Amino acid sequence: MTAPQTLLAYCDKMFTPSESFIPRGYSAFERLRPIYIGHKINGEIPKGAEAIDLNTLHGPLGQSGFKQLGLISRQLEQALRNLNPVAIHASFGKSGAYALPLARKLNLPLAVTYYGGDATKTANTKPSAIRVYNRRRAALWNEADLILPCSDFIRRELLAKGAPDEKMIVHHNTADPDVFQPGEKSDLLVFAGRWTEKKGIDTLIAALSQLGPALEGWTVRLCGNKPESERDVFEQGLLDQLDASGVAVELAGWVPADEMPRHWAEAKIACVPSKRASSGDAEGLPLVCIEAMLSGCALAATRHAGIPECVKDGETGYLVDEGDAAGLANALRKLLDDPDQTARMGAAGRAFAMDHFNLQTQSAKLEQYLLDMVD
Repeated sequence: MTAPQTLLAYCDKMFTPSESFIPRGYSAFERLRPIYIGHKINGEIPKGAEAIDLNTLHGPLGQSGFKQLGLISRQLEQALRNLNPVAIHASFGKSGAYALPLARKLNLPLAVTYYGGDATKTANTKPSAIRVYNRRRAALWNEADLILPCSDFIRRELLAKGAPDEKMIVHHNTADPDVFQPGEKSDLLVFAGRWTEKKGIDTLIAALSQLGPALEGWTVRLCGNKPESERDVFEQGLLDQLDASGVAVELAGWVPADEMPRHWAEAKIACVPSKRASSGDAEGLPLVCIEAMLSGCALAATRHAGIPECVKDGETGYLVDEGDAAGLANALRKLLDDPDQTARMGAAGRAFAMDHFNLQTQSAKLEQYLLDMVD
């Protein structure tokens, strides 16, 4: 068997725990071997992976010279050439902008994956002479060989800003069906996400306060809240609102990615009330939707970003408009009051996710897209 060729996997902050989907995306690769490059290692390096901290390879102006001016030292150039790479794949638009001078210098094809805020935030889409991504965005889109938005929603957002449609292929987020499986279900409703405007936790809390007796016998578990000493005004206000409402909830705190499968396995209902934030920040396709569906949960979610590409209204759950607390309460009430239908939706969701968001299938597709770019 021919040895796999080297792919430079550029992510400026490598192995960030909340971005474990990045290394998982390469898990089925056979003909390409990713070597991770970037400027900070934020978490444990996966078993068998190789990562290079570029900080040690820069010239006199260091990381700033590389990022701001695109300066590539002889040492950096030679170290990467010695790996005999055939392409660069950057995760997030900003990493794509940083990787662009490398692609030019090494004469390598470049692909960039967009996940959400990198395509939607006002800070990333307005003109700016200061921010590297904004300055290089047009050149990145012009010179990149492949642009991979994680949902058709993100494709449309990029298209509206001038990205070339002919270079874009929608490559959906994915999760591992061997890890996320239905377990012994209980009357459990779960929300998992950061307590920020984009995640819509405020909409969910407002909806819960409207449900009253419908929640009797159910456990509501909210994951992602911070310790008291770390809360901002937004989060503290939501907790005060919860206290005032009298709704009983379990506050699970921050749950590591490898512990989420047990929460989804037990849950019958998952709530994903995401919305576009005032900063313009929006989801791409929330990974929690896929994880929950693979785990047999019915979804109560919003018509936001790529969620409708994943959650089929009336089939795998219910969709409501962004920020519609009354609509979300009504959707949750239907799921709470009809356990048989909720179970059928959960089963249909797993079947749909198995067909369309299966990790092994999606990873193999990604490898083929990158190989097609090289050939």
